[in-house]
Amino acid sequence: MHRYFVTGTDTDVGKTRVTAALALALSRAGRTPTVVKLVQTGLAAGVAGDAARAGELAGVPYVELARFEKPADPWSAARAQGAPLLAAEALAGALESIKGPLVVEGAGGLMVPLNPAEHTGNVAALAKLEAIVAIGLRLGCLSHTLLTVRLCDELRIPVAGGALVERRQCDRGYVDDVTRVLQGKLRLFGILPFAPDEAAAVRSGATLFEELVKG
Repeated sequence: MHRYFVTGTDTDVGKTRVTAALALALSRAGRTPTVVKLVQTGLAAGVAGDAARAGELAGVPYVELARFEKPADPWSAARAQGAPLLAAEALAGALESIKGPLVVEGAGGLMVPLNPAEHTGNVAALAKLEAIVAIGLRLGCLSHTLLTVRLCDELRIPVAGGALVERRQCDRGYVDDVTRVLQGKLRLFGILPFAPDEAAAVRSGATLFEELVKG
C-alpha cells in the first residue's frame, strides 16, 4: 500500500527532509504519493508549513490536516487558541479518505499529545500506517529510537525502518556507534547527509528508499 508515518526521535530532527525524500522516491518509482502534515503548529494562517515544503521538494500533492499558531504540542496549541481538541479517530478517518500512497509527517515524536488521552501514535495505528523513524544524529537518539520502536510494537504499528539524519556534519565514529547499537533493532536505510541545499539533500536521500518503494 505504501502508506507511511514519518515520526522523529525528537522535534527538529529532519522529519520534513525524510518525508520529502521518501515521497520523491515513491514518485521516481512511478507512484504519486500525497504528503500529509498531521498537525502543523507554530505558524500563522497563510504561511507555508512543513507539508508545502516537503510536497514542493518532492514535486507531489500535499495537504495539512490541522494548524495552530502556538509553537507547542497539538493539545497545548489547540487550548491556547480556544479550538476543539484533535481526536485520533477523526484524523485517521481523514487519512483514510485520501486515496493512494501516503507519506504522513507527524509532529515531533510518537507520543506527542493530541488531547488528554491520545497521541499521534494512535493515529498511525488506527490508519494502519507503517512507521519510518527519522533518527536525528545527536546525543539521546539511541534511547529515543529504541523507545519509539518499542511503542510501535505495543501499538501494533509496523516499523518499515529508520533513516539517520545529519543536522550538521557528524563524527564518523559517532555514526558508527549509533549504527552498531541499532543494528538488528530496526532496518536502517542509511544516512540522509547534512547539506545546506535542502533540495540536494532530498534528492540524495531519495536513493535510501529505492528498495522500500519497489514492492
